Amino acid sequence: MERELNRILKNMTESTAKSYKSSYLRLRKLLNLTDKRKPIKKMSLADVLSAIETIENPSTRHSVFVIAKKIFDYEKNKDAFDAVDKKIREDKRTLQVNKNGILDKTLPTYKELKTAIKNEINPKKYIVSFLMFKLTCRNMDIALIDVHAKPKENYDENRNHLIVDGLKVIFIRNKYKTVKKYGQKKNVINVKKFTEMVKTFLGDSEKKTLFSQRNGGEITGSSFASYLKKFIVLGLNEGQIVKIVLKQADETGSYNMLRTISNNRGTSISVLLSEYDISNLKPPSTEITNEQTQDVKHDVEVDV
Repeated sequence: MERELNRILKNMTESTAKSYKSSYLRLRKLLNLTDKRKPIKKMSLADVLSAIETIENPSTRHSVFVIAKKIFDYEKNKDAFDAVDKKIREDKRTLQVNKNGILDKTLPTYKELKTAIKNEINPKKYIVSFLMFKLTCRNMDIALIDVHAKPKENYDENRNHLIVDGLKVIFIRNKYKTVKKYGQKKNVINVKKFTEMVKTFLGDSEKKTLFSQRNGGEITGSSFASYLKKFIVLGLNEGQIVKIVLKQADETGSYNMLRTISNNRGTSISVLLSEYDISNLKPPSTEITNEQTQDVKHDVEVDV
């Protein structure tokens, strides 16, 4: 077991390895593999895939399915793997559509969210909510922020940074989910209240960590959401805010806004539309009709 698990986890980050280990152990339990000396690879792939298909939640099923693909040769078992993968994707899509339908009725509107942030007086809550709303930041982006009273020569490349620069704030992201694909991101936030709130948070300090553990240590990936939970307006979370912003982009027909969200978040437009768009209640049509050419929406300016 240990040798097989170590091969799977090789070269993974700590947080990724933790997630994969959990899925690996889940698969062993599903297969009733109590003998630690016996690796999963010794079992029949058909039996492994049959066990995986009994998992009701498609997201959980996918995380365990990935383990099977790490253990067994994909090219030799392509048809079997592809059949299971197709079913998982279909079930995930159905689940997402159902969730989107519910969220569309329960989430606050874009205007309500914008107003709540505008009226927020707690500096940390304002900063977190603003960054999630305006830059569609993930939990990680915010949980790893150091705040600086003025610009300097160098910054820790393993942290993210908010830097007061006169009347504006520079936001540098070195750590976020898709950094390996998109590289460092830099935004200039020229919003008076945001700058004031950052300065209020800093007080007389030259540098402060936005979030840290009680012992002063860095927050780990598994704790990001719990640390930020009470610092987001209207009791929302990161994913819900992205959904609200995407719905606004859809309703205004702003492709520029959609591109901005994609660039700021470091997520492809196709992923944004399939995973986060609550107006996306049914699969896109593959049929081309004359009517479609008459229903083109135009970009509109969105305030920054």
